[in-house]
Amino acid sequence: MRTYVTVRAGRVSEVAGDVVREQPLTIHVNGEKFLTLLCTPMMLEALVVGYLWMEKVIGDVEEVARIEVSAVDGRADVTLTHPVTLPTERILTSGCGGGITFRIDHRLFPRLQSSLRVHPAQLADGMKQLFVAAAQYQRSRGIHGAALFDGTRLLVVAEDVGRHNAVDKVKGHALLAGVPTLDRILLSTGRISSEMLLKAARMGVPVVASRTSPTEMAVALAEQLNVTVVGYVRPDGLNLYAGDGLVLDTEPASRG
Repeated sequence: MRTYVTVRAGRVSEVAGDVVREQPLTIHVNGEKFLTLLCTPMMLEALVVGYLWMEKVIGDVEEVARIEVSAVDGRADVTLTHPVTLPTERILTSGCGGGITFRIDHRLFPRLQSSLRVHPAQLADGMKQLFVAAAQYQRSRGIHGAALFDGTRLLVVAEDVGRHNAVDKVKGHALLAGVPTLDRILLSTGRISSEMLLKAARMGVPVVASRTSPTEMAVALAEQLNVTVVGYVRPDGLNLYAGDGLVLDTEPASRG
């Protein structure tokens, strides 16, 4: 809780309210320092597990023998069941919150094969559910939400100052809870950039939908990897950028 000044319609007021939290988290794997993430200090175990899986440090949660996370110390210690060579070629992503990835080559990801089809109304309803479930957003704004969606209900919800972190948390929680991500829908409140698209492909998610836009690189990757990308999801409309996973219920009016 912070005290700050607001200016509304020419009136100045002092109010107390929540401000979204951000802090560093340094991850050590088998005693070796891996990297430091900037993140919102909640669902940190899910973030660590999800990030390690996304970066192919682990292939399954069973490879994690022990994990200790301290939000106070900003440190996570992970012991694996086997030795591992940590990747070192770091790529600074376009994500907010200081995103770093080591696996950006789309050739590392197989082209998805999925029969999943969704209707615009399902995506609009899923996005509505996400905003209702995003407790931190309701309190402080300034934070991103992501969710795993089956077309009817949200299976996993996560929030973070970094939209890529929110997706890592979704996958990490899914691994820890035994929730499959294959053939599900990934919902996000943030921009769909290339690393976000690759995270979805790594999860086996054939449909990615956001309240905002994708980048051109994300759309190009989606076309190569057979991922459907939908942006600007609203109750009365959306934009389809790539893929054939969306069922269009109306006839096209024109080409813009």
